[in-house]
Amino acid sequence: MAAPTAAGPPPGDLKLRDESATITLTWTDPTNGAVPFMVAAGRAGQALGVIATVDPGRTSHTVNGLNSRVDYCFTVLAVYSTDSFATSGQVCTAREGTTGSSGGPSPR
Repeated sequence: MAAPTAAGPPPGDLKLRDESATITLTWTDPTNGAVPFMVAAGRAGQALGVIATVDPGRTSHTVNGLNSRVDYCFTVLAVYSTDSFATSGQVCTAREGTTGSSGGPSPR
C-alpha cells in the first residue's frame, strides 16, 4: 500500500476558540471550496485521530463534549483524493492548571 502523499496546499491559519467543553476550529481553504476536510484531534501529547469530515467550502468545525480539565490538540487535513492530502499546522489548548505554572487561584 502506498503512503499518502500531499497533493496540494494545506489548510492555513488554523485557530481555535476554547470555550471549556466546546472548541471551535477555523481555518482558511486553499482550494476555494474544491475539497473536503478532515479534523483530527487528541489529548495533548498523544496521537491524533480523525473525529470529523467537513464538507468542501466549510472552514470551521465545533467539537463538543470535551473535558474542561484536559488539553487537546487539533489539525485539519485537506483531502485531495483517497490517498493524498495536505495537513495544516497543529493547534493545542493551553488551559489553566495544566500548563505547569505555579500558584493557585488568585485571591479576590
